[in-house]
Amino acid sequence: MSLYDNRTLASAITAAVTGMLVGYPFDSLKTRMQTYHYPSLLACARKSVAEEGVRGLYRGLLPPLLTASAAKSLSFSVFEETKHWLRRHDPYAVQQAPLGLPNLQRKTVGSVALSAGVSGSISGAVIAILCCPLELIKVQMQLSRLLNRDLASSDTVTASSKPVGALTVKETLRRLTGSDTTGPLTHMLAGGTCGVMSWLLIFPVDLIKSTMQSQVLKPKGAKTFASSLQCLRDIHSRLGLAGLYRGISVSLIRAFPIHGLNFVVYEWARAHICRLAGRPE
Repeated sequence: MSLYDNRTLASAITAAVTGMLVGYPFDSLKTRMQTYHYPSLLACARKSVAEEGVRGLYRGLLPPLLTASAAKSLSFSVFEETKHWLRRHDPYAVQQAPLGLPNLQRKTVGSVALSAGVSGSISGAVIAILCCPLELIKVQMQLSRLLNRDLASSDTVTASSKPVGALTVKETLRRLTGSDTTGPLTHMLAGGTCGVMSWLLIFPVDLIKSTMQSQVLKPKGAKTFASSLQCLRDIHSRLGLAGLYRGISVSLIRAFPIHGLNFVVYEWARAHICRLAGRPE
């Protein structure tokens, strides 16, 4: 098979590696702020660099770097294939859907949002199941130095989770802004907006995930949570609603440029491959 036939795969790999190299230090700071108490993002960054150097911010990079390309390419592949499958098997392709709901033919904004939403949810679920073990390794490596230094920290909270509806927002914004005929600025806007919105929605879930994963490194007898619900209740009872968003500043700061960059690189790579092959996208 030619590079053109695998353009989605190649473009996703390029975007994944680029995004991982640029965004990993921010992800490392996010995990630290979720799991330990720091007065601010700047304080967390200064303390981390002072104790471990810049290399410390890249601790645990290898597992996600090696798997990011596979995960991202699978994510985009499942997303695209699901969209095409839904369109081919749409029972309301030639008739009015009940209650005035949009069909899956992607001719209106509502149709694009519905199709992308279903496809993005399926893609996100597949990736979450496959990548959870690797995410566990990454979080433990990011926190290993901190946990070894302070195993009995009473300020430990919790964290982790990934956006699932990012591609939905991206597809809808592309239709609204006419992205099919515009360039990197629209791709950056679509990707960046979906990144910010996704983190605002799922950050508490990400917090609980990171906390549950980080407790594996704690010594026997230390306080642990038997379930995600117990973890959620503990955080909320001690820190209130604001505690569920501890560390979100770094996520929002990195969300727009990193997610925007991901889609800019993806669209650029895809368009470049098509130009080299002299064939349409």
